[in-house]
Amino acid sequence: MKKVVAVFLLIVLILVLWGAYIAYAVMTITPPVLTAKWGNVNEENVEVVVDAELGKVLFIPASVENLSIQFNGVEVASLKEFDYSPTKTNARIVMGIDPNELVRALERYFDNNQHGEASIEIRLGLFGLFHPTLNFSQELQQDILGQLDFKAESRPVFGGLLYTPPSVEGTKVVWLGGAENGLWNLKTYATLKNPNSFPIPVSNLEFEIFVNGIKVGGVGNVSQGGVTIPAGGVATVPIDTKIYSEYLPKVLVTHIKNGEKSLVEVNFYITVSAGGKSARMKLTSEKTVIQTDIMATINEALSNIPLRE
Repeated sequence: MKKVVAVFLLIVLILVLWGAYIAYAVMTITPPVLTAKWGNVNEENVEVVVDAELGKVLFIPASVENLSIQFNGVEVASLKEFDYSPTKTNARIVMGIDPNELVRALERYFDNNQHGEASIEIRLGLFGLFHPTLNFSQELQQDILGQLDFKAESRPVFGGLLYTPPSVEGTKVVWLGGAENGLWNLKTYATLKNPNSFPIPVSNLEFEIFVNGIKVGGVGNVSQGGVTIPAGGVATVPIDTKIYSEYLPKVLVTHIKNGEKSLVEVNFYITVSAGGKSARMKLTSEKTVIQTDIMATINEALSNIPLRE
């Protein structure tokens, strides 16, 4: 009987000491150091891996029951894996991003004048009894369309006496909204310069857009039947533009795998009309590198998490 009592008291003592340690650990715990990086990346799923350095062994049974990431009100990611042990000083969370839902969230981003908010909600499980919910958010703003500024040079002929066709001095892309049937509707304003001593009537200006070798859009059609570029002058040509959003998940994958860099190439085709005849010519294409800092932004947000229950 004495042995039974002794064993019982020993168990109670261990539980009391463990409870005291947990109370101490909870009161003295410092915010974990969180670091994010890209995991496995493909067109169906893009992984973001978050490693947490806890600073001490907690001996606290815990789990992540649910994790949801929203961008502009669209759930773009959810929990895939949670790796944690009460006897380790680190933990890992793997989140899966749905590229197609991300494309839908980007549409809302452009609809909102290239402003957005990313929010994360985490539901925890502690001891199987407590289920606190943690939230944090980060506003995002990056002028993606502003980086779509392309140029194309004219070519001298006859020893420089004539230049053909006119050059593209720059482009400005404007989001029109209302994405439909897998197409994004935009308007591209191309500024054309005529280096010749005579006016050039332009009846149409077309172009193709390639991102990392993937054709994602283009078209053309100059409004109001064309425009005449004065001799030695410039004219702005509005062009109806389509982006094929169905190819954007593949573009996202190549963008991430290239270190968040994408090579954008635009081929311009100009149709010049004169004397009842027209000629379609290709302008020298321009290549532009677009760089984003998605992971850097995520890590910045993780270093300033305002946790609230």
